[in-house]
Amino acid sequence: MRGHFSGGHAGVTGSPVIYIGQGFSPKGDKERFVLPADVRKIVTEASANQNVMLAAKHEEWDCLFACGTSYSQQLAEEIRAEHAQAIAHGQPSQRSKRSLLFGSLMQVNFDNSGRFVLPAHLKQQARITDALYIHGTLDFFTLWSPEVLMEQQGPEWIGPQASCASFLAAANSRGRK
Repeated sequence: MRGHFSGGHAGVTGSPVIYIGQGFSPKGDKERFVLPADVRKIVTEASANQNVMLAAKHEEWDCLFACGTSYSQQLAEEIRAEHAQAIAHGQPSQRSKRSLLFGSLMQVNFDNSGRFVLPAHLKQQARITDALYIHGTLDFFTLWSPEVLMEQQGPEWIGPQASCASFLAAANSRGRK
């Protein structure tokens, strides 16, 4: 597994967590995937030094998003601020719709080696089967089925698709040895 993530240390330095980079994990024994060591470190720090992440279906894309537990507070503050701004400007609020996300967040534990099992309903929502492509997206990271990622259209997907293709090629070459 290769890839690179970096991030701040929420709760330690007071700065927000930033997920940068990518990673890849083929499905292993017992239906487990593995978080790369660098993302595992960030998630653990962003989860009060516990080996736990939150995961849910992404609001716009056919993938999952995942983050440390500290992100739930940031997300709640953003939703409340959006609500207040909408009310102040006499516009309809999306608070109820956006708040549904909190009921969808699943706590996913991982061991010290980063191994974790995604609940079946989350895998189904993102069409995840044999591998995960992991892509940092600022406040959280996304978990993609490589096949679904390759279906995305638009110039913004060129980089993630090239990175994922590189990981797949490396995994396939290791499998042939």
